[in-house]
Amino acid sequence: MNNDEVSILLAAAAHAPSMHNTQPWRFEVHGPVVDVLLDEERTLPVEDPAGRAARIAIGAAAFNVRVAAAMLGHESRLVAIPDPARPEVAARLFLADRKVPVPELGKLYGEMTARHTYRGPLLDHPIPPRVCDQLDDAARTEGARLHWLDQPAKETLNKLLTQTDAADLTDEDRLHERLHWIGGDRSGDGVQESALGPVPVRRAMVRDLSVGFDSTHRSQAVYETHPVIAVLSTIAEDESGWVEAGAALQRVLLVATSYDLTASFLNQVLERLAPRSQVRELIGDRSWPQMVIRIGYPAQPAGHTSRMDWRDSFDQWF
Repeated sequence: MNNDEVSILLAAAAHAPSMHNTQPWRFEVHGPVVDVLLDEERTLPVEDPAGRAARIAIGAAAFNVRVAAAMLGHESRLVAIPDPARPEVAARLFLADRKVPVPELGKLYGEMTARHTYRGPLLDHPIPPRVCDQLDDAARTEGARLHWLDQPAKETLNKLLTQTDAADLTDEDRLHERLHWIGGDRSGDGVQESALGPVPVRRAMVRDLSVGFDSTHRSQAVYETHPVIAVLSTIAEDESGWVEAGAALQRVLLVATSYDLTASFLNQVLERLAPRSQVRELIGDRSWPQMVIRIGYPAQPAGHTSRMDWRDSFDQWF
C-alpha cells in the first residue's frame, strides 16, 4: 500500500465509536496486513476492567478499515486475536490485491463520517420493518444477533438502568475515571459538553454521562417515552468475540445511518456483572449481550465528538 491508501484506511478507522470516545487503538501496517493494537493508555480500568468495551471499539475500527479498503478495491479478511505471542494485537486485517471497488462494503464508505452517537430525544416515528430486517442482516453477517425489546422487556430494562445509574452516582472511582473523559471543552478525544445532548426533563431511557458532574450550559428536553431498543449479542464471550461484536456493531450502525437513523448506547447495564446477567435473561437467548442500542430518528441536531488525527495512532509501517 502507498501513503495515500494508508491515510484513507486509518482516517476511516478513527470514525469508529468507543466508550467515552477513548479511541483505544493503535495501528501497524505490514505491507497488505494491518494490525490493530490495544492501546492500554486509553482503556478504562474501572468501568471496563476486562477490556470488553475496548475490544468492541477495536472491532468497530477494524470494520471501518475494511469498508475503506473495499472502496479502494481491496477484498479483506478480519482475524481476531491473531498472534498469541503478541497479545496486544487485538485484530489483524489481510487485504487482497487491489482490483475494483467491492460493492457490499464499499457502499458504506460515505456513511462513516455521517455516523455519530446521538444523545438527544428521538422522534416518535416507527422504524419500518424492512429497515429492521436490514439491521438484523447486518448483525448476522458479522456473526452477531439483534434482539428487539418489546414493551415489557423495555420496562424491565428501565428498572435496571435506574438501579445502575444510582449505583454509579455513589461510585467515586467510576466518577473520577469518567471525569477524565467527559464534559468541558475537548478536542481529539473524550466527550465534550456540547456532545452530551440535552438534560432530560424527566426520567428517560438515555445515558446522561454528565450525571454527578456540574453542567451549566446544556439545554433541557423531553425525551421519547417508548424508545426503540435493540440488544446486540454474540455466542462467544471472550476477547475474539468482543472484537467480532464490534465489527457487527459498526456494520449495524452504518446501515442504520444509511436510512437516516441515529443511535446511542445504554451500556451501563452491561458494565456490572449482575445487571448484565439480567439483560442476558431478558433477551432469552444463550448468547451474551454486548451492546444495548437506543435507535431512532433524531428530533434535533446533535453535537459531534472529535477524533484524533490518524497519525497519532499510527505506530509504524514495515
